[in-house]
Amino acid sequence: MPFTNLSIKHFRCFEDLQIELSPGVNLFYGANGSGKTSLLESVYIFSSGKSFKSTNLKSLINHNHNKFLLEIYDNSRGYISTIKKSSDKPISIKLNNKKITTSNLVREFPCTAIHNNTFSFADASPDFRRKILDRSIFIAEEGYLKTWFSFYRSLKQRNNLLKNNRISEVYAWDIKVSEEGDVLNNYRTSFFNKTLEEFNRTIETLRPLSVFNFFDSILIEFSKGWDNQKKLSEILNDNKEKDIIRKTTTQGPHKADINFLINKLDARQILSRGEQKFFSILWCCSQHEVLKKHYNIKATLLIDDIKSELDDKTFNLLIELLKASDNQVIFSCIENCFSSKIEHDFNNYKKFHVEQLINK
Repeated sequence: MPFTNLSIKHFRCFEDLQIELSPGVNLFYGANGSGKTSLLESVYIFSSGKSFKSTNLKSLINHNHNKFLLEIYDNSRGYISTIKKSSDKPISIKLNNKKITTSNLVREFPCTAIHNNTFSFADASPDFRRKILDRSIFIAEEGYLKTWFSFYRSLKQRNNLLKNNRISEVYAWDIKVSEEGDVLNNYRTSFFNKTLEEFNRTIETLRPLSVFNFFDSILIEFSKGWDNQKKLSEILNDNKEKDIIRKTTTQGPHKADINFLINKLDARQILSRGEQKFFSILWCCSQHEVLKKHYNIKATLLIDDIKSELDDKTFNLLIELLKASDNQVIFSCIENCFSSKIEHDFNNYKKFHVEQLINK
């Protein structure tokens, strides 16, 4: 659901700021250090209870104060959500003045964030790619969180037994890990396949305008973390000796990954940084489209520092992609990067000069 009114107090460089957002396209622009990323970060916290920049929420409190307070209003539902973090207390999350958990918050205000870390999606660790996939599935599927936690608890128990050489007890956990791992893998495989369909559909839409010659040779594969020809229960049994030696479970859903290949070579070896950024945005937008088309979830799309490392041709290609979006989109950029013609093509377009917001 779109965010309507955003209130920010004592957060990062902001003392007290009120912003009325468009349900369509929003651009925040200004010099480096002006607070553009912080604005997107504050919106993202309403979708996760976390920052995409820092693992320590205490560090987000303005240095002149001992707490920050964020408030968001969703006009379409009449919902008000507040998030408060004090330097000496845990985060407080409320929806319509009632405390809710972070997991509930994610579904009430779903959001897809594309930022500096996401731009190197193809070059990132398998763990990072799994997290990006898992977060979208968690938004889409109510049962996924329970399955995810159940699998990783069982995996932790199995690994503890291996580490402490309690081999006779491992078999019982093999059953739990394989049963829960299969369910987890089914969720991931289904969502990946839907994302791949959207990705391929997007490429076909952009092909007439394409400035890339690798669109025809892209291969994206989901690796579930073990041999496709065998059941997970077989793998755990076959690898028992190896797992005992290494004192950890060497194959399973915790090793899942998404492989990006061009002409059968790792995409990292071929793509420039700008091409990797565009490729990463394209994949994340495809996951975003799955939420909308397959689950009827209208998540807000955040893209930080949208134009950096993209040449004009690639940037224009991205703009064509985003023109078709009917979800709320929030960008940041150093400059006012959209011409009046582009602004006219966007849905409900608003732009904000960050320095002027601060100095009001």
